[in-house]
Amino acid sequence: MKTSSKTSLIALTIISTVTGSYAAGTASDTSANYTAGWGVSATPNNGSGFGAWSVADNAGSSGPYAGTYLDLSSYNNAGDTVLTGGSSWGTYANGGSGNGYIDLTRNFSAGASGSSSLYNQTFSFALSSGGIGNSGSSVSAMIGTAFNLSYAGGGADNFTLSVDGGAANAVAVNYSQLAAGLNVSLAVSGALNSMAEGYSLTISPFAGGTAIYSTSGTFDSSAFNTSSFTFADNNTASNQYFNNLNITAESAVPEPRSLAMVAGGLAALLGFRRR
Repeated sequence: MKTSSKTSLIALTIISTVTGSYAAGTASDTSANYTAGWGVSATPNNGSGFGAWSVADNAGSSGPYAGTYLDLSSYNNAGDTVLTGGSSWGTYANGGSGNGYIDLTRNFSAGASGSSSLYNQTFSFALSSGGIGNSGSSVSAMIGTAFNLSYAGGGADNFTLSVDGGAANAVAVNYSQLAAGLNVSLAVSGALNSMAEGYSLTISPFAGGTAIYSTSGTFDSSAFNTSSFTFADNNTASNQYFNNLNITAESAVPEPRSLAMVAGGLAALLGFRRR
């Protein structure tokens, strides 16, 4: 092999290694993949790139009544405004004595580096509601231990967002907008395993159009992870719905350490070519 060809190959290897994913693998899944069966006792690991589902609930034979099912367009549930391909994942947690709950969790798969947290990636999902209820009722979407987006009944008509387990701050998205269907996306960017890793949260109408809400900030990714998704239905008055889980890659932005590796590698290549 010619020297110039060797140099190019080595350069490509260095750049590929440096910009290689430190993050969760890209992934995609939608409720339409589950027409063969879906429920508390039937949660196959369909789609691509995600880990297996796990389900936690307190359903009892005489209540509380809690579970999940595949909602279909033929059921004509008015609150299901995130149907895709004629279906969505539905949950219920209501009725009987006591407070019902169900949590559906999907772990993210590890990327090439072995990390399953988001890094220069966006996680997105859709959700809607047929009704929340009064105090003690809520629907939440949690991304790892770092982010908790929640709508609670009996209080102010808005979502709240908690970052790093901190205070629940108001998010200017109301129940009517939730009932109409929402797309939620969380973009995370370096530096990895940092006390100040960047994020941006965007909430848009499921039907399309201008974003309803967006915010950005930092979180402590050295102490809090973004390696899973949990949809939590807690004692709500009606059914809740979610759909379309996706992890997509953002433009890679190497960390300073990685940039130093590139600079050192290219300097070595220049020296190699001079010999």
